[in-house]
Amino acid sequence: MTAKTATERGAPEEAAAPVRMGRRERNKLEKRARIVAAARRLFDEQGFAETTTLQIAEAADIGTGTLFLYARSKEDLLVLVFKDEMMEVALDSFQKLPVGETLVEQALAVFARMIDYHARDIDLTRLLMREINMPAGGESQSAMDDLTGVIFDRFAALVEQARAAGQIEARFEPQQTARMIFAIYYFNLLRWLAGRIDREALLPQLRRELGILLALE
Repeated sequence: MTAKTATERGAPEEAAAPVRMGRRERNKLEKRARIVAAARRLFDEQGFAETTTLQIAEAADIGTGTLFLYARSKEDLLVLVFKDEMMEVALDSFQKLPVGETLVEQALAVFARMIDYHARDIDLTRLLMREINMPAGGESQSAMDDLTGVIFDRFAALVEQARAAGQIEARFEPQQTARMIFAIYYFNLLRWLAGRIDREALLPQLRRELGILLALE
């Protein structure tokens, strides 16, 4: 079977010709960046509970009406902050994976970085998880879908590599397995945040459960 060309299968986004962004789109992105930066700084300096949307709008140098075009509530702003920061953490983690390691060890390397991020502010992370698990509106869910979609795709690629290398059986469908790998992490993350497991026991627990999932134990 002849391999398809990049044009036939659809060239990746990074290979496409750059598209010039209009002034309106640039202004929207610039305002969003100011809002997220202001929210993060105020959450760090005075805590989530003490921060108001008015303070965030003033710090971002915009009106509250403009702020609510980007986020309907302070909780939505928390999710936006998390999404941007965790996207950076996740992408960097996948780019710096240990070479020659098994799928389990690669997954643990990614999850260790994510856990380190959450450990910076446990109380804020607990608030975040409540908002993610019981979102009041579509904005929070959309932001999380964007983030988890990227993570699932990266793990699916690792699963494909592990199958090709004979590390795991061919029956492990990449996307489904990627979601199951993340589900194990997410469940144990919630257990840690609830105080049901110590942080020191978290990665060993993930290693055992991932090994069982992938029929390695």
